[in-house]
Amino acid sequence: MKLVRHYLENIAGIEVYPIISFVLFFTLFLFITWYVIKMDKDVIEEVSNYALDENDEMPHKNQS
Repeated sequence: MKLVRHYLENIAGIEVYPIISFVLFFTLFLFITWYVIKMDKDVIEEVSNYALDENDEMPHKNQS
């Protein structure tokens, strides 16, 4: 680990990458949280029953 740390300390501007990674992760986390909160309750109910269906296939709304 010392070898990796030594090389990373010598790279100019390397400290910005963890910050960028954190901002991207946090933004994605907020978007997914917002999406789940705004999701239609009927869709949540349908998805929650997928495991209880006796069919091997995933149920679809528009089955022919």
